[in-house]
Order: sequence, then C-alpha cells, then structure tokens
Amino acid sequence: MNMIINLDKLTQQLSSEQISELDKAAERHQRESSIIFTIKYADEHVTEIECRQEENKSGNYATEATLVKRTQELFSKFLLQSQLVILPVTFRPSPASAVTPAWLEQKMNEKGIRIKQIAFDTGIDRESISDWVTGKRNMSPIVKAMFYYYFSK
Repeated sequence: MNMIINLDKLTQQLSSEQISELDKAAERHQRESSIIFTIKYADEHVTEIECRQEENKSGNYATEATLVKRTQELFSKFLLQSQLVILPVTFRPSPASAVTPAWLEQKMNEKGIRIKQIAFDTGIDRESISDWVTGKRNMSPIVKAMFYYYFSK
C-alpha cells in the first residue's frame, strides 16, 4: 500500500525504485509526524502536492512553512525537472477536544445549569451525564461535541 495518496500519478516521471524510495520516506513522515502527502496533479512540468498533518500523540504540530519545507525536501530529490506546488494543511484541533469534566463543571457553574436540566434538554439519562461530569466515565468525541455545542448556545 502506498503511503502517498495518488502516487501512481508520478509513474511517468519516476522509476519504480524511485517511487519505492519516495514512499518509504513518506512513511517515515507519517509515522513520526502524522504527515500525509497527496499528489493532486502531476505532469512533466508541474507537480501539485497537498501536505496535511493529522493529530498526533506528541501534540507538536508543524507550521505551514515547516510543512512546505519538509515537502520540498522530500520531493525535490526525485522531481528535479518539475516545479513543485505545495498545498500545506496544518492540524487544527476540534473545539470539542477542550471538553473535560473540569470544563463541564465550569460551564455548568457559569450558566447555572444542573445535570437534571441537561438530561431534560438532551434526553440522556442523568446517571450518564453525572458520570461524564464527575469523570467516572470517559467521554467519546461525539459526547464532547454535544457538550461543547450545548454550552456554546
């Protein structure tokens, strides 16, 4: 399986060994920094590459300039005759990822809302809401999103 999406668009410009080497280097970027490359367009003169960073465990994210530099460094070794057009997409965490039991408690106090009211408004049983608010039960991303939008109204 190719680590670079649409890598087959480069088969006219690169040998199979070069494609394999490029793919291995891209795999390293994906494994270490959660960076995914996509070939959007390629001909003998221009190659358009999207460079997207996904969420990673370390929490360290590259800037647009860094993504452009890494993409340039990786692809320029192989595509010597082609002008590289790089489309960087930096990682932006979901606003709902900030939802924690402490965040819930703070918002409930600020707005004067009790567990009973949340249960009435959402149709979710009070025990589940209580477990999420106290931290006894982990919140899924969907539950975090629900609370985020509930308290941002």
